Formats: sequence, C-alpha cells, structure tokens
Amino acid sequence: MDKQQLQYLVNNKVTPYIPEQAWDSTVAIVIAHNHNVYQFGSGILFRIADESFVVTAGHVIKEAHKYNKTLGITSANESFVAVPGEWICSSEGQYGTDNDPFDVAIYNLPQHAVQKLDGKRLLYLNDIDFGLQSGTGVYTLFGYPGICSKLSTSGSEKLQLKPFQYTTIAFNRDTGSFTEYQERFHLLLEAQLQYSSTEKGTQATFKDLEGNSAPFPRGLGGISGCSVWRIGDLDVPIDDWGQKQPKIVAVQTGVYHTNQAIKATRWIAVSTLIHGAFPKLRPAMDLWWPH
Repeated sequence: MDKQQLQYLVNNKVTPYIPEQAWDSTVAIVIAHNHNVYQFGSGILFRIADESFVVTAGHVIKEAHKYNKTLGITSANESFVAVPGEWICSSEGQYGTDNDPFDVAIYNLPQHAVQKLDGKRLLYLNDIDFGLQSGTGVYTLFGYPGICSKLSTSGSEKLQLKPFQYTTIAFNRDTGSFTEYQERFHLLLEAQLQYSSTEKGTQATFKDLEGNSAPFPRGLGGISGCSVWRIGDLDVPIDDWGQKQPKIVAVQTGVYHTNQAIKATRWIAVSTLIHGAFPKLRPAMDLWWPH
C-alpha cells in the first residue's frame, strides 16, 4: 500500500467525526458599500435560553465600524440578514494586558432576524467545551476566506462564497517569537499545508475562487471569527473518537504567517462577554460556565 492509499484510509476514518452541524451554524459576515456586498469575516450562531447571538472576532467588527459600514450575515438561502446597531466587543486592558487578549465580539440577534436564517442552526451550551485543550488534539476549522469569495455588485447578483474546511493538529513547536499569544487564553493550531491532504489522500493545495494557487496561511484573511471544533485526539485510536462528541472549543482570531500557525481564542472569552452583558442569562450559564 502506497502513502496516498494509506492517507486515504486514515482520512476516510476521520471524516465521520467532522460535525455536520458545524456548517449549519457558520455564517459569513458581510459589509455593504456603494451597493456592493463584500465578504468580511466569519461567524458562529449561538443560543442561550431565549437569546440568540452571532459570535466572531473582535477585530472584524472594529474594522467595519471604523469605516461606518453596514454589516450583515448570510443565511442558508444566499440572502443577507442585517445586523445593525451595537456589537459587544472584548476590550484592551483585561487581565493585566495592554492589548485585547480575547479579540472576540458578540451580537444579540432579535427574533425577527433569527426567523430569516432559513436552514441555519444555532449552537447551544452542550455543543461547547470550555476547558484547556490537549496538545495531541485534532481540530477542524469552518470559515470563509475572502480570497475565495466574489463580491455582489447588484441586487440580482449573488455573493459567491467558497467554504474553507481545514483539519489540523495542535501547534507543538516553539512559541517564543509569537506576539499577542497567551497559553491560558488561546489555542494554537498547525498551518503547514505540506502536511495536509485531501479526502482522497493527495497533497492538499489552497486555491482562490478562480482555482489559482494562493499563499497559505497568508491567504486565510476572512476566516476571522470562524469556529474551531475538537474532533479527536492523536493519543486515542481513531475508531474510538466517537466516544466523545465533537465540541466547539474556540473562535479563530489570528494567523502567524511566518510561523505557519493559526491562533484561536478559547470559548471562555465568549462566555465572559455574555455573562457580563446579559444578567438574566447567568442562571442558565452558571450550570455550564467554569468559574
């Protein structure tokens, strides 16, 4: 059996553990400008009790607001749902830091907006793992790179989006040169494409919407705010991965291009924002939220 055939068999075993609900709960965050619609980031749909949220990276929202852009999210039928008004973002100075260590943002979706999310699914607290992650974990990201999208220039032209799904392992190399990384807040993932493969076991490539080769991970702009799911562990036989439900563990918030690593903020940051801003949700959250 050659290397490709062996990789194909491994991938075939891993694929069933990639959660089906991940794409159903993923949205593209878009901005409107001069009748054009651009893909700007990625987001996650989440619900606690009777309140629904969009979760994304804080810098996505701060950058959009800097230029006073109208924001929206995609629904399953390729239409857009407006998300005007106030987003709640993490801020600088938390936990004794000069920067914003979390870089996450939430938006409280009104019920009429939720009803427009045809075919989409909201995640719940039992879909989340708040804990520190194993150094041998296996993770899958679900997002929309900007390089793989084509803007909409009229009401009759749809925004074209190419979904990006990437399964990788925890980053276990030296982190001494990494800026704005703190182990207690963040999860680091490997982004070395030469060690990745397609479902068929062939060498993975990264291409734009037109099929042209694109740099990796530098070309991943636009996945900011996407979900990171733990699907397995290298210390556990693949056949036993099903004993643990796949869980969302983090929100993607950065890329270290030179070091070929992807940074994500642990979901505890999202819970901290919601817990602080929505007192009525605290009784429900306290059943799950680690203190």
